[in-house]
Amino acid sequence: MTGQLLIKLGQGLLRAITLFAAYVTLSGCGSEWLPDSDYLREKINIFAVPEIPCPEVRVLRTGSRYVEYQEGSSQDIGDVEIEARISELTYTCGLMEPDGVSQTLTQVVWNIVMELDITITARRGPTAASRETVPIPFFVALLDQFGKVVEKQPFLAEVYFPKGIGSATQVHKEDIVLTIPVRDLGEADQYDTVVSFQLNQVQLDQVRK
Repeated sequence: MTGQLLIKLGQGLLRAITLFAAYVTLSGCGSEWLPDSDYLREKINIFAVPEIPCPEVRVLRTGSRYVEYQEGSSQDIGDVEIEARISELTYTCGLMEPDGVSQTLTQVVWNIVMELDITITARRGPTAASRETVPIPFFVALLDQFGKVVEKQPFLAEVYFPKGIGSATQVHKEDIVLTIPVRDLGEADQYDTVVSFQLNQVQLDQVRK
């Protein structure tokens, strides 16, 4: 990853990411349709309802739930220390002006901008009453039309629980902005953006039982 900008925003983080690796995979030799300046001005608002070709956004089923058990336990329901799920995922998609100046339209690199709003609902069990800050790993990945990972970016959601309370539930929000450079806009909707918790091997084995 070339660069990453993190900006504090309320309970979560506004994270701006440029997926430079997507440039190679999404780039084409040319395009039958390239927007003019008027089209760009109409689509510049990234908070509008998606109106341009845009990667689909979904939660990976295998990684939609995150569970931590008490260490050394039998991993029954009473041994759950932390349980979290991605309870809501919404997004908007837009188009920003291309970077730099190109002599030919076929060399223009357009920036598809996606804003993901991720809601994580987390529960702390009574056996984890002393844990006030719980880091929950998750990732955002871009997949091509064959399901191959083009780019993957990991994150940590820092969920804060109140002191002096046993079981507690918190709602945590993450706002992530993705900038995807492409040459052929017509191919953009052939790609998927997936959101998932980052599970270790033990957690994966539990899910697959």
